[in-house]
Amino acid sequence: MTGLCFAALLAAAAQASGGYRVAGEVLNSASGRPVSGARVTLVPADRGGPGASAVTGDDGRFSFTGLPEGKYSLSGQRRGLLPSHRMGATVTGPGQDTASIVLRLPPPAVISGKVVDDAGDPVADAQVELLGSRIVEGRRQTIQESIERTDDLGAYRFASLPAGGYYLVVSGVPWFTKFNPALGDTAPRAMTHAGYGIRYYPNAADPAAAEPLILKAGQEAGANFTLLPVPAVTVEVHCEQFENLTKHYVLTAAGLSGNQVHVRDGVETGDLFHFWSVTPGHYNLRTEATDGRSTWYATNELEVAASDIEVDVALHTAPSLSGTVVAESGGSLPRQLTLLLRDAAGRVLSTAMGVDGRFSMVAIPPGRYHVAFAGADDYDLRNWSAEGGRREGDMLDIPAGAAVRLTANAAKGTGRIAGTVYRDGQPLSGALVVLAPAHRAVQSNSDGSYEFRGLPAADYTLLAVSDGEDLEYANPAALQPYLDSAKKIRIAPGGSENVRLDAAGTLPGKR
Repeated sequence: MTGLCFAALLAAAAQASGGYRVAGEVLNSASGRPVSGARVTLVPADRGGPGASAVTGDDGRFSFTGLPEGKYSLSGQRRGLLPSHRMGATVTGPGQDTASIVLRLPPPAVISGKVVDDAGDPVADAQVELLGSRIVEGRRQTIQESIERTDDLGAYRFASLPAGGYYLVVSGVPWFTKFNPALGDTAPRAMTHAGYGIRYYPNAADPAAAEPLILKAGQEAGANFTLLPVPAVTVEVHCEQFENLTKHYVLTAAGLSGNQVHVRDGVETGDLFHFWSVTPGHYNLRTEATDGRSTWYATNELEVAASDIEVDVALHTAPSLSGTVVAESGGSLPRQLTLLLRDAAGRVLSTAMGVDGRFSMVAIPPGRYHVAFAGADDYDLRNWSAEGGRREGDMLDIPAGAAVRLTANAAKGTGRIAGTVYRDGQPLSGALVVLAPAHRAVQSNSDGSYEFRGLPAADYTLLAVSDGEDLEYANPAALQPYLDSAKKIRIAPGGSENVRLDAAGTLPGKR
């Protein structure tokens, strides 16, 4: 009896008994052993209604019975392991084998180490920044994951990390700089004019020489750093506005992939603040003040060389962003449509818009933001422009004190592409299905099915990769190796196409 016939018999039996069954086992992804006491959650993915949960036994098995035909999201979690979601939906129905699912929970990884000076003594209160290399909206980005401070022994630790690639950036100041604020101008020059440069794993001074630390599930990796003293200067900051308000000063330097490395910060009430022990380089100074009702910002770029410098800060009212989004087809917009601003560090600002398309965001930090929509997959952001800010591609630069007005068109798509992904003649679950140039991707479901809805009329390229979770699907160069197996699809207004896909292999260099 073939596996397909056996699955059909199981499904028929389940239906005869009053529903379908979703069952399987939870395994530790590193050891392969069953995981007892894991909570498995099953939630309807294609309709409303409550979910259900079950706890695995000693054999790691779980079971849900009496389920109606449909699509479900399956996830699991247990203390001491990282949570996991099954890629794509689990589809119940005639002929579907959903009683032998394997859900793998990965053990957490750890990065720890010590930061010392040139004499081998611990550097306390050094900042260790953890950056992750992730696919965000189809492109690989290096985003801030976490920040830790070293203890009195110079030690730090990042726990509960998923497997993947990470960058580490370390900055700090010599221990004696803590006396500088108290001593002021009487501090010896040897104290105020020595500092530490920024270090990147594996203890490199140049960000171009930084290397990712590749973690496997459950691995405990070590990364030690040595901060070397170099000549430094004093940066004297003058801000004569709002002398009765406390100003927060943050000094950063350009780091990896557009991320700013935190170098120093401090607060001061009055018109004068000192950054001691600043090493030569290019820096950004960000100043913020608030009275609880209003907020003011300032940004300054500094070039630090061999001599002390003075910086004059002029605070401006916090930037604002307002505007209107117009539906190209006319009419009102869905209430769930949201405007997103995402900065280089992955931080997101969002605002909902009314049915008339109007929106407003007040007191937002100045900076560069990627502009996008969320909340309604059948709407695409089209032909936007900004007054009071500068557009560069899909990025919006919002300067301090600006009142930016954004105007955009929202195109509603009514087209549809659906189908099934196959590998070696069998439906393939968990494949990455990519629709270009729409920069959209979905995971195929347990029966190999996939679907894109809300598509504008256009020509598309459609492809599937069997193990493509790390594919930069919004990068045309990354898609190039798979174009031979891709299909060209033309969608007319409101059109629908059913397309069978044969999945390409894994990503180049990946096993």
